[in-house]
Amino acid sequence: MFIIALDIGGTNIRAAIARNDGKLLQVVKENTLRHDKELFIAQVKGIITQLDLSKYDPIAISIGVPGRVRKNGFIDELPNIGIKNIDLVTTLEKTFKLPVSVRNDAEMAAFAEAVFGAGKNLNSTYFVTISTGIGGCLIVDQAIKNPSKEIGHTLVAYRGNFYELEKIASGDGVIKLAALNNIYYANAPSFFKDVAAKVPYALKIFEEWLILITDFFTFVNKAFTPDVIAVTGGVLKSKELFWDELRKRVPNANIQIAHFSEDAGLVGAASYGFKIFGAQ
Repeated sequence: MFIIALDIGGTNIRAAIARNDGKLLQVVKENTLRHDKELFIAQVKGIITQLDLSKYDPIAISIGVPGRVRKNGFIDELPNIGIKNIDLVTTLEKTFKLPVSVRNDAEMAAFAEAVFGAGKNLNSTYFVTISTGIGGCLIVDQAIKNPSKEIGHTLVAYRGNFYELEKIASGDGVIKLAALNNIYYANAPSFFKDVAAKVPYALKIFEEWLILITDFFTFVNKAFTPDVIAVTGGVLKSKELFWDELRKRVPNANIQIAHFSEDAGLVGAASYGFKIFGAQ
């Protein structure tokens, strides 16, 4: 049995043919087209057609997206892609004549970690992704118990003002955090490069970023008391700079690197799709 899985992010769209044991058999990837809903929808259709649909005869399409999704799969907004009000379910069902599920991408990645990854054989898993944005989701007994409302958009106080957490603490957000201190970087890698080189002004911003991230993980651990917090995302490319210190600052939490890394969204979307469509 096979399914089409899509992991749509603010940076990339990945599509795959997946088997019901979680194995990805064919994967294609493109840079995400932003700020144009029609082009975005056309891109999603196009990347699906790159898969060998006739060979695998998939039973459904299961998608994770970086934004707010209603129970019927209608997408209210994809903030990091810059578009709103997207009805992928209706559009794709008409095009491909297959049932379609759309859920938040952090929920799908969380499902992968709970079923096959860091949370396997544990009762509860809280999944966190820190990349272009910040997302999170709680899974208990392989069921989504705390559907993500985009926890990255939670307001946090910083220097007398309030900001969405991901706007100042995600991979992109750390650039804004620096800019709020009149220090300017083109991208996160250049910032973390200065941190590694122990550039004083970069270390100052780094400490403030680490405080924000520490407070976030402390909140997650206290609010949801998960057996494991599984973490993935682009900032882990610089994990040697902060990982041990983060775990030290949140001593009562079992914080682990997610098993699937880049494939978490695809494996989770596939696993969730099989759960809801496999018996049909």
